Amino acid sequence: MERRTVKKAVVKKVAARATKASAKLENRAVPAGYVRPASAKRLLAERQTRQH
Repeated sequence: MERRTVKKAVVKKVAARATKASAKLENRAVPAGYVRPASAKRLLAERQTRQH
């Protein structure tokens, strides 16, 4: 399979859709307009740089 370039906006949209679907499977809900706390954003950014 060849690599493709994907826009950041598309990645965010897909991630949001997956998160919403995952929450629905677990009978939870992600409120519309939810914004992650700064600490969560830092943790995710740190994990992302470690993996790549």
